[in-house]
Amino acid sequence: MSAVARTINTQHPADHHDQQHIVPTDQICTRQDQHSSKAVRRSSKLTFGGGVYILVTLFLAIGAINSQNNLLFWLFGVAIATLIVSGVFSGNALMQVRLKAQAVPDAYAGDLLRLHYTVSNHSRFFPLLAAMITEVPEKNASNTKFKAAALLHIGPQSRCKVTGSFVPYSRGRVAMREVKLTTRFPFGLLQKTLVFECPRKTMILPHILAIKPEIIRVRQGHGEEVRKQTDSSGSSNEYWGLREYTPGDPKRAIAWKQSARQGKLVVVEHAQPISTRLWISIAEPKPGLMNDPIKSERAISLAASIITQATARGVPVGLWMPTHGIRMMPGNGKAHMMRCLRALGMIDFDQSPTRSTGRSSPPPSASADDVLVIAIDQPPSLHAKNLRVLQADDPASWLIDPSSLPMSLRATPNGVRS
Repeated sequence: MSAVARTINTQHPADHHDQQHIVPTDQICTRQDQHSSKAVRRSSKLTFGGGVYILVTLFLAIGAINSQNNLLFWLFGVAIATLIVSGVFSGNALMQVRLKAQAVPDAYAGDLLRLHYTVSNHSRFFPLLAAMITEVPEKNASNTKFKAAALLHIGPQSRCKVTGSFVPYSRGRVAMREVKLTTRFPFGLLQKTLVFECPRKTMILPHILAIKPEIIRVRQGHGEEVRKQTDSSGSSNEYWGLREYTPGDPKRAIAWKQSARQGKLVVVEHAQPISTRLWISIAEPKPGLMNDPIKSERAISLAASIITQATARGVPVGLWMPTHGIRMMPGNGKAHMMRCLRALGMIDFDQSPTRSTGRSSPPPSASADDVLVIAIDQPPSLHAKNLRVLQADDPASWLIDPSSLPMSLRATPNGVRS
């Protein structure tokens, strides 16, 4: 199903989705035309309807010759003229078509990504009508389905902008090299195709999931400011308050002076230690174990979701995966978040261990930092203070709604991606 293009009206702005913007003849920019691409390949083939039409035309010719009927000769002449018009009319317009594809921004897996094209018609007399524009998928892009953009009309010496789209289902780098323009105008008998070379690359970032907010226990702030944000006591050395003595409390926690003043036993409570930075690490499968791609993708999506949520809450977050060359110190801001997400998007767990760029080691965390390790299969062998482990194979423990897990991150009972 194609994305139908719409003409933009300056008084009533049209929807930005799948739009066609026609520029008059006198507004064509010469610089834009210089950067437009010529077709590198042309092809023409007979459609199914065209084949049926030619068979009918042959029967008309045989009938006209055998019967010497003037009406059949007239019909045969009209059929031949129709074939000639079908080939000449669209062919002349396509000879002068130029196309330019705009750069594609980074996008998240599962989100709709829009592809923008500028098409120019340099013909002086022939318009271009009823054309479809789509990407030519690469051989290794079987998971990517492109939605064509419909081009309704370009007049002579004009250009227009059209928009197609596609939904990436998995993370990683996507390379788009060729764009195909096809038309069956005017009668649908012949399909003519132009292939333009427009190399572009984009990074598909991991899925962002709705994770439970309590996974991130780090509070932004320093010293007393941090500890005032908690509403419970803990075991740090900082004073929190007094409470009445209950059986089982250690005697060294009793505040004897305050107890004497109040006439009852009270104990001292200390503030709960709150971390100020968050470290994220993904524990890889141990050598000799087969990598489960579903669990690996879940772990990467979980890490990306934690980084996104921590950034939104102003928490400094770092990413530590030295076996893949990722050693990002905790930082704040959207730019740091995008660097982490791009690094996660490029991870390849099938990489040979001999090619790894570093040894597995714990992050250089401080005593107040929170270290969150995402385990793919078995518990990690890392040892660090304040270390917590999330299991990638248990979405119910970290998703708000386990049913919201994308289909590409789910597995069937046979272990095959659904």
